[in-house]
Amino acid sequence: MNETLRIAQFVAETRFQDLPFDLIDKAKVFVLDNLASGFVGAEQPWSNKVASLASELGGNSEASVFSQKTKFDVSRASLVNGAMIGAFEVEHVGHSAHPGGTAFPAALAFAEREHLDGRSFILAMMLGYEVTCRVGAAQTRATEDERGFHNPGVNGPFGAAAAVAKLMNLDQETTAWALGIAGSHSAGLTEFAFEGAMTKRLHLGRAAQMGLESALLAGKDFTGPTTVFEGRHGYLNAVSPNPQPAKLTCGLGQEWISRELAIKAYPCHVTGQAIVHAIQGLKKRIAFSPSDIGKVSIAGGSRIVSSRHAEREPTNMLGGQYSLPFTVAVALARDISNPVAFNEEVLVDPEIRALARRIEVSEDPALSGLESEITVVIRGEGHTSYGKGFPGSLGYPLDYEGVAEKFRRYTEPLIDEPRVGLIIELVKRLDGIEDMSELAELIG
Repeated sequence: MNETLRIAQFVAETRFQDLPFDLIDKAKVFVLDNLASGFVGAEQPWSNKVASLASELGGNSEASVFSQKTKFDVSRASLVNGAMIGAFEVEHVGHSAHPGGTAFPAALAFAEREHLDGRSFILAMMLGYEVTCRVGAAQTRATEDERGFHNPGVNGPFGAAAAVAKLMNLDQETTAWALGIAGSHSAGLTEFAFEGAMTKRLHLGRAAQMGLESALLAGKDFTGPTTVFEGRHGYLNAVSPNPQPAKLTCGLGQEWISRELAIKAYPCHVTGQAIVHAIQGLKKRIAFSPSDIGKVSIAGGSRIVSSRHAEREPTNMLGGQYSLPFTVAVALARDISNPVAFNEEVLVDPEIRALARRIEVSEDPALSGLESEITVVIRGEGHTSYGKGFPGSLGYPLDYEGVAEKFRRYTEPLIDEPRVGLIIELVKRLDGIEDMSELAELIG
């Protein structure tokens, strides 16, 4: 009981010195990964549509936006940056949450406007991450798999609200109001998956924007329900058929589940990451061309064979990145470790499309979660690989140098080398920065 107030107390009373040392290091990894995702996402046409609308609507020049020459007001900057971070399937994920595209952009925009220091930012961001992840764990995957809500769209506003509430130094009650207001902004449906609609790209940004505005409203004594999580008609009972509210507060303050996030190695849905990585290993062992490949068989756990990821002939980029057969075909034909290799051209590449039609996906009860067995027939001979992890997964975590390599690889075609190096250096000493605008202004 009283989960909302306990979460609010945790946010209001936690200090920077309460953060475990390794969590501070992990925060820097997350920040640099978010920046890599945002720069890549800023190049996508759907991101530019959101940025264009935000620019047309106007507002104060307060916060930087990826690859934009002008600043936006904090609300629209949160929207656009969140949409960009989630724009190309390369942001980190875990616990049914995408806090990098929700809590992070809201905290960054507010911290830049208020010229707050790096320690304050890290604390607020990680509190936002923790709240988002705990809400995601408590709602369970049934929220998305059975009810059809898009997880980051519905749980993301809470993390963004928590992060900004912390930056505003709101007390327990006012933070609870912010969470209560955020609950009425939870939105996002997974129907996008079946047409590859652009709404998926919008959900993270809108969650960031609405979470930030929830905290700002609470700061003006606008009240929200202080039972928003556990109430009879509260969030968990509304969005989940089998919520587990105990996960909101179990070990709160001692166990930081937000450190358990997977950093994606490749520009595709998380269900395909380990499979693509296994194919990368196969390509290093055996030289072949797409025309050498016969049948490809993938046996995996139940999440891998989800109907949302089975489209063999996608008509747009989201459909391609969400489709396991198509993603595997791209990985077999191109160097998918380079994000620009997964572009609009692959959608009309006859060789890739033909290869996608030869890929069979089936469920193996002996495999769990995202585990898989991949057999590729090359010149008549079968070669079997196993998908169990990838660089950035929980079993193969990336340190700061590892994520810096990803950042360089992802941003090399987009921004100049001196700026790449400066961003990497600034994030590495983020807890020593006196003014977050020093970092934020480098993304524009």
